[in-house]
Amino acid sequence: MKTIYSREDLLALDDPFEYEVGLPIRIRELPSSVIEEKIPDSREQLDRLLKNGYTLVIQKPRIPNAPVFAGLPVIAENTIMKLYIYEANCCEDALWDVLSENEYDRHWAYFLLKKIEGVRFELAYTQPSQQSLRLTHLGTNQLVYLQFETYQSVSCQWD
Repeated sequence: MKTIYSREDLLALDDPFEYEVGLPIRIRELPSSVIEEKIPDSREQLDRLLKNGYTLVIQKPRIPNAPVFAGLPVIAENTIMKLYIYEANCCEDALWDVLSENEYDRHWAYFLLKKIEGVRFELAYTQPSQQSLRLTHLGTNQLVYLQFETYQSVSCQWD
């Protein structure tokens, strides 16, 4: 099953679109389209996107820190959270296990971006009222959020 939202459809939603399509982050710029779809296998989709040049972005609490994060670049951090990037041709088993285990932890957020250059990341808890990661300056980009357990994919496209 596939559902496509145009910019006009997104503007017509009652709540901010992030909540309607289930994104774990806040986005300041409304995308030109959003595609929600069922996928056959989340792990295969993740590997395919990584092979196609997407970067996996992971926000997680500073501690505890699984060994798999020791070698990943940190692109932002505050006193509570760290933001890591993962660029490879496939997802390592250890990383997949940690992401799957924390899929429903509200302090974690992970998604894929086609381009991370120029994107501004505001970590969760940077300000007292801010509960989630916020993205700005997406320009012409693509963001994909995979829901592992339910085999769902949400793709946002900016022109």
